[in-house]
Amino acid sequence: MRPTRPTGRLATITSVFRTAFANHDLRGTLLGYGAFIAMEFGVWIVFLVYGFDHGGATGGMTIALVQLVPAIALAPLLGALADRGHPGRFLFIGNGVQVASIAGAAVAVGTDAPLAVVYLLAAMTSVALTATRPTQSAILPSLVRTAEELTASRVMAGWSEGAASLLGPALAGLVMAWHGLGAALGVLATMGAVSMLFGARLLRVEFGVSTTTMVVEPEAQQAESQPGLSVWADIRASIRGTLFDRRIRVLLVLTTFFYVLVGAFDLLYVVLAIGLLHMGQSGAGYLNSAFGAGWLMAGFFTAFLVGRHPLARTLGLALLACVAALALIDAVPYVVPAIVLLAACGLAGAVFDTTAKTLLQRAAPPDALAGAFAVLESLQSLGLAIGAVLTWAGVRVAGVQGALLAPGIVAVVLLIVLWRRLRQVDDAATIPQVEIRLLRSISIFAALPAPAIEAVARELVQSSVAAGAIVIHEGDPGDRYYAVADGELEVVQRGTVLRRIGRGDGFGEIALIRRIPRTATVRATSDCLLYSLDGDLFVETVTGNPSATRVAGSVVDGHLGGRTDGTGAA
Repeated sequence: MRPTRPTGRLATITSVFRTAFANHDLRGTLLGYGAFIAMEFGVWIVFLVYGFDHGGATGGMTIALVQLVPAIALAPLLGALADRGHPGRFLFIGNGVQVASIAGAAVAVGTDAPLAVVYLLAAMTSVALTATRPTQSAILPSLVRTAEELTASRVMAGWSEGAASLLGPALAGLVMAWHGLGAALGVLATMGAVSMLFGARLLRVEFGVSTTTMVVEPEAQQAESQPGLSVWADIRASIRGTLFDRRIRVLLVLTTFFYVLVGAFDLLYVVLAIGLLHMGQSGAGYLNSAFGAGWLMAGFFTAFLVGRHPLARTLGLALLACVAALALIDAVPYVVPAIVLLAACGLAGAVFDTTAKTLLQRAAPPDALAGAFAVLESLQSLGLAIGAVLTWAGVRVAGVQGALLAPGIVAVVLLIVLWRRLRQVDDAATIPQVEIRLLRSISIFAALPAPAIEAVARELVQSSVAAGAIVIHEGDPGDRYYAVADGELEVVQRGTVLRRIGRGDGFGEIALIRRIPRTATVRATSDCLLYSLDGDLFVETVTGNPSATRVAGSVVDGHLGGRTDGTGAA
């Protein structure tokens, strides 16, 4: 593959912005998401500075744990509850709780209220953030109209996170330098209110699956009648399916360590700014922004990791580069070199994070993918908490120097111990490029996000069909969906040829979605190459994504209404 020219990259970036912002609802949601993430980063650093001011490194660690422990405990439950309600309403309420708790903290800090009051409000803020962050991401597929918009929305969300990690802490640092911690929290609460206003438009958006088009399984009906039991059953199943898979465990261990490192950074920003570099309270925000700037710069390169193989070496080098840059801060303890090195940490960290999640989605089987990322969400918060504790212990035992050097030693040991298994995971994680491209050409699957479509592509079964052979018979029960990779077939109903289909078309969705016998016969008119998908997996995949649900319903209604657009049959 030839490297992409700069002009090509610029055109890609411009296209992403144009596609995402052409959709009114999507534009508002992405702007609100950017304000939300900037607020999250800013609030985190202000609370850490508050804790440090009231107890040094111990105080910083304590307020970090106060925010993280409830998030770790409640993240799976809140995520499951969000899946069962109206996402827009859940998001609006979560944003409201955030704004109220941050505004309350601003008043409490400004009036020198007891520490316990500020800590309680910090915990409330963290829980609300944990509830709304996954909901923000899950909402995007329901707002898009085309596969291009879906892809653009996810890219824009990633860029928003990178930009927010730069702007949020920088804004917090500026306001802290101008008028103190209380004012900084007040400004961030206002930013949260802006995000809430953007999210208000989602209250009128309809989410979910139309029961008039899709079949609801009896098991699903039983689960809905016992929502409490269903939530906990989903959580237990996700954890079991994830932790019993050796391939997933290797990646989760490395990713958890990376978030231990990120947790260490969070406290180190404060320790370095106040204790080593003598930048004052606002310096913590500026150092955090330097890390965010590096993460943002990496966003323009990590997109080009998609489809590359192998990735284990990239993963290992990115982690080593991150810890090496951190260790070098001790060698040159000055403001400008520290900012440059933290930006390097952010860039390498972003490459590691993207690569690790890409490997995870390739390694996990389809029925464990959602569970793997749900468990990862909790492990990330756990890693942040452990990082804060270890940094506090390192500073007390070995000083700032020890806290800067220790992560590098642990990273080297981890990579040595896990390298062989990591290479095995990477070698086994082949990329079904041909199958992915074929699925992307079929409207039903084109609406799926990248991890889901790659997982489905791995489950396709290839078969060759000779000219004249009948693939499915009218009146037979439906058990598989078919995608045409090569050749031509004809769709026949009661002896009449309705249409001809070829490469990039699919058939078999009507019987699977409506749970009725095949409505037509499909016969090969030339030698064909087909890929088929298990019927239950097809229904689970399509009904699990609102955009795919709408497209599938439109395709089915079109065929049953007599349309002949050639996108599927039977």
